[in-house]
Amino acid sequence: MRASLLERCEAQIRNETALRKGRLLEYESIVKLGAMLFLNEGREVDAAHIKECKRILKQKAGLFSNFRGNLQYIVQIKMALSDDPEAYIDNVMDVYAKLKQGRKFAGEPLAMTAATIYENCPEELSDEVIDKTREAYAQINTKHRFLTDESDMPTIALMIMAGMNPDSASDQAEQLFSALKDRFRIKSDVAQTAAMVLALSEKPASEKVEDFIGLFEACKEAGHATAKDKAMCIYATYADLDADRATIVSEIGEVDEWLKGHKGYGALGVGASMRRLIAATLVLEDYQASMASPFVHATRAVTQAIVEELVLILISVIICTIIITSAASSTN
Repeated sequence: MRASLLERCEAQIRNETALRKGRLLEYESIVKLGAMLFLNEGREVDAAHIKECKRILKQKAGLFSNFRGNLQYIVQIKMALSDDPEAYIDNVMDVYAKLKQGRKFAGEPLAMTAATIYENCPEELSDEVIDKTREAYAQINTKHRFLTDESDMPTIALMIMAGMNPDSASDQAEQLFSALKDRFRIKSDVAQTAAMVLALSEKPASEKVEDFIGLFEACKEAGHATAKDKAMCIYATYADLDADRATIVSEIGEVDEWLKGHKGYGALGVGASMRRLIAATLVLEDYQASMASPFVHATRAVTQAIVEELVLILISVIICTIIITSAASSTN
């Protein structure tokens, strides 16, 4: 394994161990996401500070708030990583209030969208991005009413922050969705998420669709692919990465095998698909860190930070789904 990649993997495990020792997080999958958040910021886990952020969050958000459900673990870590945790949650909740205007019901993905916008958008453009995100979501929802839900909102927000207007965001997502559905046997909801991710790439539609499917199939042939569900959308984030596919597949396999020997990744851990999702993420982020230029062309104004946010959104959506499913099973 490359030295920089091994170092990243070891730092991930150190962070996970620190989070467990602090008894901060309830779910193993959240431990892994939390460790990755600290890893991306190059920060050490501070258990006392996270606990203080949890106390602040309880003061700011009521018991039934969307910031206090399955998302609370992610929110308190993001607060801990900010310069001012109290200001962070105040500002995110302000964006959230604007996003949910006119909605009778608002779920946790809307809170995640608020965090995504606040973290990646200049304050002076926030209201414009909020309005365009709502409009783009409405257009996509009109086309695919039974496929689109609030879990798509954070990715749509990134499309808007990438410089798309609501019409182009909707049109590009639809074009890519059609290409995926026409040529490959992918579930419609997975195809829609992958289409939104691929829309962030400037490559021709046919090329980036082929790259996405090609990488998944190569990982599958090597025995290191995620399940063919929303987890596979991680391969769409590689669309603009200038690296040899065989090398990428080999390195994902190396990390997958390496992770198996560590707590929470084996037979009784998060499962093979989630482990491979994390392996693919660690490889991608190591490539990003070594690149001299942004992950995508500067002309699109998509920064490396936004691509990192995209990866974390995908993982967060999957993790929240796992938690909800587990909670429902335990009540039956």
